[in-house]
Amino acid sequence: MAPIAVHAASEAEFRPVKGSVVNSQLTPWIEPPTTQEDLPWANLETIDLRQLDSEDTEVKQALYAQTKKALSVDGFILVEGLGVTPEQIARQQAINQLVTTNTPVEEKRKYLADMAGGDYTGYKLRGTGGLLDYVEFFNLATKSYEPGYPLPSTILPYLEEVKAFGAHTYNYIIKRILILISRVLELPDDYLWNLHDQNQPLGASSQRFMAYYFPDVADTNTELVKGRGHTDFNTISLLFNQPISALQILTPANEWRWVKYQAGTVVVNVADALDFLTGGVLKATRHRVIRPPLDQKDYIRYILINFARADYDVELKPIDESPVVRREGKHAFPERVAAGSRAPTQGEWLAERIKGVQRKLNDGAANPGVSAYGGRQQEEVVLGKTVKYYD
Repeated sequence: MAPIAVHAASEAEFRPVKGSVVNSQLTPWIEPPTTQEDLPWANLETIDLRQLDSEDTEVKQALYAQTKKALSVDGFILVEGLGVTPEQIARQQAINQLVTTNTPVEEKRKYLADMAGGDYTGYKLRGTGGLLDYVEFFNLATKSYEPGYPLPSTILPYLEEVKAFGAHTYNYIIKRILILISRVLELPDDYLWNLHDQNQPLGASSQRFMAYYFPDVADTNTELVKGRGHTDFNTISLLFNQPISALQILTPANEWRWVKYQAGTVVVNVADALDFLTGGVLKATRHRVIRPPLDQKDYIRYILINFARADYDVELKPIDESPVVRREGKHAFPERVAAGSRAPTQGEWLAERIKGVQRKLNDGAANPGVSAYGGRQQEEVVLGKTVKYYD
């Protein structure tokens, strides 16, 4: 199959919706300063998506090798060549501030996510899981943009530009990353993208506004974990880089390393579904968020994320069409297969993992002082597979 067309540079730029509201009531997001502390930083690869369009075969082969090495060891890369400007990202962060910090809690409670039912769409409020849960987010899905879908009043004036930004993130940035990974796996360019929902604007992905609050508490230990180490539930996760240092990855040597801010990039990590589809060739990243360095402790960490997901009916078994997976991969659910069953689908895996998060939030509420994301558990069995949490 011939490679699918990739966007020319003239098509790669995000164009804000004409007529977007410019509202003086929207408080600008002020970019925080970077930390001056010398932390044990992770040694992450930076790839440039523009190299996908190179006519130099050696440049592209080096790109594929660099990507495979990074995603098969750490499962994490930094990506540039996004087609968005710092000003456009700052605008979305200002909307993030509005939707999280500056929307009244009474309004937020009308739009809570049904996490117990396996759906992340809507709000998860801070404090849901007890004393140590200072995390809040608001998730949008494709259905969120359907006429009449219930949404908080604060986002409505900005909904079209939020939609356009989410569509660019999914249909341009994520699509090109999936093209790159398809090439790494020696698959046709469109293979992984075709496993993902094409419905506009977001497919089956989740667009998230997120805020981490780091208030002063009795325990001022900078290692206080806000989210225990875990893997994500989808195919790839994309986080727009910002200056507050709090994200860490667990290396193959079982050492926690900080992810260093690099302007103009997104942080991309392999999640469970892609790990399973590649038979473990590409590794789901074990990561966590902790209290930032002391010189950043007074800032709220605002995050823009997109969680890309395969179609919900895609079975999470190794992609046999990939020569790389055939050579190096292993089935993630051998006991289910041996028992005559099949691997779970993306939809089944996602729903069960989200329900697990809700159970841990309940555990945190029942045991004040217990970190909500993980409760007291070190592991649990989900659809026949052991899922671990990391301190």
